[in-house]
Amino acid sequence: MTRRRPEGPLSDPAFVAGLRPIPSGPVAAGSPQPAADIVGERPTGGRVEVVIGELEGLTLLCFLHVRCDGCGEFWTGLRDDGPPPLPEGVSAVVVTKGPGSVDPEEVGHEAEGVTLVPVVMSDEAWRAYRVTGYPFFALVDPEAGTVIGETVGLGWSDVDAMIGASRP
Repeated sequence: MTRRRPEGPLSDPAFVAGLRPIPSGPVAAGSPQPAADIVGERPTGGRVEVVIGELEGLTLLCFLHVRCDGCGEFWTGLRDDGPPPLPEGVSAVVVTKGPGSVDPEEVGHEAEGVTLVPVVMSDEAWRAYRVTGYPFFALVDPEAGTVIGETVGLGWSDVDAMIGASRP
């Protein structure tokens, strides 16, 4: 008698077709991904737009969630009361899921003390940057209008390594 393995998502061709590799480092030079503007809402309400072409210097897009143990270190690191976790010349924008996907009050609670970094709630940004999990980071070069690095971050050291490898 042959034992059958239970079928999982990897046996579903539609699921497998939607997978993409988890990036960690610079984006391949031959296929730069355009950087999309971030349009959404503030956790406190009101529309907000981050126009990539108007940013100065490299910008780290931090795709974070509210109920995510791995995201806590990043929320804390972006608060105003500590030393900036990013290298000089790199700014940040936090992007959470939109108000239809996550409670703005929960985002506001996580974002307490994060006033120097914009926090934008936008499902569209997650789609535009092909984010399927969190915490996820995309390094954008506003001058070129492209994503130059991506990584899933397990800590600031992962993010620092990706930035270092991606800088022109």
